[in-house]
Amino acid sequence: MIPRRTRRPNRPINPFFSHSFQRPNVKQNDQSLLSYFRTSEGNLDFNKIADTAQQAKNVFNQVNPFITRFLKK
Repeated sequence: MIPRRTRRPNRPINPFFSHSFQRPNVKQNDQSLLSYFRTSEGNLDFNKIADTAQQAKNVFNQVNPFITRFLKK
């Protein structure tokens, strides 16, 4: 179980930007990460977990050469 964060006080209003440019308050869902990998019956969908892990690996393999190139400089 993830501990709930305490509510932060409201930030002061920036006088240089109108309210329309400020980010609106966005409510966060209290869903856990595993809830995205559950079936409608509530069981874990291991195929979905494996597919997501494979996609993350593919993204890492595509981005890794660029990251290592910048870190070497």
